[in-house]
Amino acid sequence: MKTRIITALILVAIIAPILYFGGIPFKIFAAVANILATKEILDIVGKKWNPILKYSTYLLCLLTAFSDFLGISYFVLMEAAMIVWLGFWLVQDENVRFEDIGLVYIYSTIFAMMVAGVLRMYDYGNLFVFYMAFGTTFPDMFAYFVGRAIGKHKLNVRISPNKTIEGSVGGYIAGAIICFVYGFLVLQKFYALPTAFIVVSALTLPLVGQVG
Repeated sequence: MKTRIITALILVAIIAPILYFGGIPFKIFAAVANILATKEILDIVGKKWNPILKYSTYLLCLLTAFSDFLGISYFVLMEAAMIVWLGFWLVQDENVRFEDIGLVYIYSTIFAMMVAGVLRMYDYGNLFVFYMAFGTTFPDMFAYFVGRAIGKHKLNVRISPNKTIEGSVGGYIAGAIICFVYGFLVLQKFYALPTAFIVVSALTLPLVGQVG
């Protein structure tokens, strides 16, 4: 438990300034995160892959994640290139399975959409990025603590054997409260947002985060 908390505090100290300033620091951070996540996936599904396929997939995932910078047409082009390239290897190499390339393709698409979504938040104000971060990370964190304290009923063992209904509900409530407080004290003060927006987003963001 102590190690988890210390690790979390270190990550917050590193990531918080990057999220606040955005721009090039965020793009570098996203690139590193993309490479590490791609490596983790390929270490699982691509153990028997041809080295050319493996390392070219690193490149394609990175290009896909940042292709939206140049416009939606480039994003669509990279998505098509990913399908063609992985499909070619599926036919040519017996060590490449359909479910494996499907996982890689889904990952690259989700990550690219995430990066594009965060970058668009900066158009409205960097404080919105923290709103999104709080609404998705705090429910998960509180779900862990509540689940350990009072969790008895399993949520879904296929997703995670340790997640509980009590933890999920506790995490949602905590996330909603934090979103309400941050929304009213920060977002409404600096951006004069409608109360209805804060109420609806505070109720839905922790739920969406947990579903993700």
